This record gives sequence, structure tokens and C-alpha cells, in this order.
Amino acid sequence: MPISRLFRTASFKLAAAYVLLFGASVAVLAAIVYLTATAALDRQERTRLHAEATALRAEYRRGGFEKLMEEIHSRQRADLVGGLDYTVVAASGVRQFGNIPALKLQSGWSRVKGPPDGDEPPGHRERLLVYSVQLSPGLWLQVGDDIGKDVLVGKAIMATSGWVLLVIVTLAIAGGIVLSASVLSRIDGITRTAEAIIEGDIGRRVPMRGVDDDIDRLSATLNRMLDRISSLMGALRQVSRHIAHDLRTPLGRLRQGLDEARSNATTLDQYERAVESAVGETDQILETFAALLRIAEIESGTRRAGFRAVDLSALALQIGQTYVPAAEDAGKQLSLAIAPGVTVDGDRELLAQLLVNLIENALRHTQDAAGILVELAAGRGAPVLAVSDNGPGIPGEERDRVIGRFYRLERSRATEGSGLGLSLVAAVADLHRAELVFADRAPGLAVSIVFSERAGTARPLTEMRAAASRRVPMLASLASLLGSGRPAATAGEKPGV
Repeated sequence: MPISRLFRTASFKLAAAYVLLFGASVAVLAAIVYLTATAALDRQERTRLHAEATALRAEYRRGGFEKLMEEIHSRQRADLVGGLDYTVVAASGVRQFGNIPALKLQSGWSRVKGPPDGDEPPGHRERLLVYSVQLSPGLWLQVGDDIGKDVLVGKAIMATSGWVLLVIVTLAIAGGIVLSASVLSRIDGITRTAEAIIEGDIGRRVPMRGVDDDIDRLSATLNRMLDRISSLMGALRQVSRHIAHDLRTPLGRLRQGLDEARSNATTLDQYERAVESAVGETDQILETFAALLRIAEIESGTRRAGFRAVDLSALALQIGQTYVPAAEDAGKQLSLAIAPGVTVDGDRELLAQLLVNLIENALRHTQDAAGILVELAAGRGAPVLAVSDNGPGIPGEERDRVIGRFYRLERSRATEGSGLGLSLVAAVADLHRAELVFADRAPGLAVSIVFSERAGTARPLTEMRAAASRRVPMLASLASLLGSGRPAATAGEKPGV
């Protein structure tokens, strides 16, 4: 891997920025430590010299010059204070004792350089801090100490800080290179996967290390996206095959009818019948395409922007009552059990289409004298709209397939329809963040639409299933009505409507 690529990675740049920031922090900290340490040493030195000068001045006042010199010699012999320098100077400037370089006679502090005393680096002079105090009008005392060691401590602090900074920078650069190489290799894996997919290998997935870090989570998200894209592409291919298969028959009949009319029709009446048949076939094809376009529009989610509060009770009651005569004409019994005051946030037109499709499916695929129940239950703030019957039902292994486009059970091949009714129902339910649930009636089938507790807020899938399973037994309480041919009473409706 070229080293120049490592230096251009975001991780290395981030590490470099961190090194600069941390290095500046170390430098500032080192300066603070240096200033604090040297200031502390200076205060300690000044306190020591001031205390020594005060003590010697007290001795001078008690015993005069002789007592002062005796005390100085005693301290130098005993080395009680760590080798301080003492000088006694007359007011005229004549040195009486000591070897501190000549200073201006004034009370207070002075700094001066003197001859080396052996503890300085080669070529350096001794650096003294001197405190001067006047003992009498004609006599001055100077007490000094070598502060070269304080300077050495400061230099040691700065040198140590420099080494620490160097080590930190070196380790940070090395860590940045290692981190960049690791991140770059994983990003290269994502890039290779993307390139493979571009070349047509749609089954390729981003490799993961299983460490649950940011890149692994990103890889998992990308893999889920790729799975979804692959699923959609598979569905698109399936839909294309189904469109070709399901439209081939009506198109073939249309062409055959027109060809027969062209070859055999000799009267105006024969031509009219051929045209009517062609129009009927064309209408069926157009209805199929209209259903596909409607499903695509619903799945795009654009209709959600127009959601309003919908009185689902009134809507279900209106549609159910509309289909009661149609059911009777078909020799079947449609019953209603609609809870009042149920409102959801949604698209009234699409919800109406959903219920119409469920009722028509039940009417189309049940036997004569079958009972059909349309129920709306309020529940605990999560409405459930269900259409159930005591017909042949749908086998369990087929339930996930019947919501697919153009999918039809074998026994339904001879009935009218394009196999898009439940596909549209599933799309409308998904748009409203509701769940489509199938349940056995034994015999028969209950199809439930479980809405979320609050409009626009989806509940967990397991909770929705639990809610649906709690409400499905409510249908069983009306099972006898489905078989007996006696309609159920609805809210605000007399029995038998």
C-alpha cells in the first residue's frame, strides 16, 4: 500500500490534527510547570536568604561586629545552611569579609555573576542571588547563594518535556499510520464490493469483522441496503415475468378475435361483436396497468403528505352497506360489526379501496351461501379492520405469496381478476404503517389490518401481531352469524341491515 495514500486518508489527517493539538497542550503544560517550579524555587531561595540575613542582623545587634563574625564563621564551619556566601562591606565600599562580587550598596535583592566554585558546567560562571541589609550606618551585610541549580532544574524540566513531546509525536504518527492502514484496508473492501456490484455481481456483500465498530455498523447498513435492492430487483424481474405471462393471454385473445373478424366477419353485426370483444379485452389490460400504476404510486409514499383524520367507522359502514345487496345477489351473507367513533390518520380514498378489495376478494373466492363479516374494533387505541369468511381460506404456506403482484392460487386461476387485489391492500396498509395479518377461521380466513396506536407512529411488529391475535378471537364470537345467514347488528344499525 503506497505510503502517500496513508498520508491522504481522513484518519491520518485526524491523527495529525490530534498530534498538533496534543503537542501544543504538552508545550503549554511544560511552560506552566517550568514557570511554576522556577517560581517556587525562587521563593524558597529568597525566604532562606532573608531568614539568614535577619538572624545575622540580630546577632550583630546583640554582640556587635565580633559576634557577627563569630556567627558567620560558625555557620561556615558547620555548613548549617548549605554553603551560603557572606560578605561584610563598610559604607565606604571597603570589603571587611567575604568574596561576593562588588555590588551597589542598597537594601534588597540583586543578581550577580561570580567566579565558578566547581559545580558549574565548563565555561560558565557562578550565578548568585544576593540579599543586602544594612547593619548600621557604616556597615552592610550581604548574604548570597548559588542559583545555578535552580536554572538546571528548569532546563531539566524543559528537556524532559521535549523528550516526552517527541515520544508522543512519534507514537501518534506511528499510531496514525497503523490506524490509517487498517481503516484504508476496510474502505478498500467496501470499494471492491461496490465495484463488483457495478460489474454485475449483485450478490456481493461488504465484508465485516464482527467488532461492532463504526465501519462494521456502516457495512451492516450497506449490506441491508444491498439486500433490499436485490429484493426489489428480484421483485421487478418477477413482476416483469408476471406481466408478460398475464397479459399474453388477453393480448392473444384480442389479436385472435381481431384476426377472425378480419377473415370471417361479413356482416355489420359480426363486426360490432368483434369490436365489443376487443374493447372488453382492452379494458381488462388497461385495468391491470392502472392497478400497477396505483400500487407504484402508493409505494412511493407521496400520498402520505395528504393524510387527514378519517372516520373509519363511517367509511367501513358506508362501504359495507353498499355491498350487502351485492352479496345477497351472489347468494352470500355479508354482516357488519362496526365500532363507532374509530378515527385514523390516513387517505380516505385508499382506505376505501383497501376495504373494497378485501370484500370483493371474499365475495369472489367463497362458495355459495358463505358468510362474510366486516368488523372494525377500536381496541386500546389501535384500530383493527378485519374481513373474515367461512370459505376455503388460504393455505399457510401461500399467505406470504398472495400479496405478491399477479400471484394467484391454483384454484383461483379460472376466476376473474389480475392477482393485484391483495398487492394493493398490502401497499395501502404499509403506507398507513399498519400490518396485514392473516388468521385461520377453520374453516375460512380472517384478513386484519392492524393500525398503529397513534397516526403516523408504527409499533413493533411483535406487538402488532399480539394485538391482532387478541382481536381475532372477537371474530369467532360472530362465527355462528356467518354460518346461520343472520346478519350482525352494527352501531346505529338495526339487525338485518
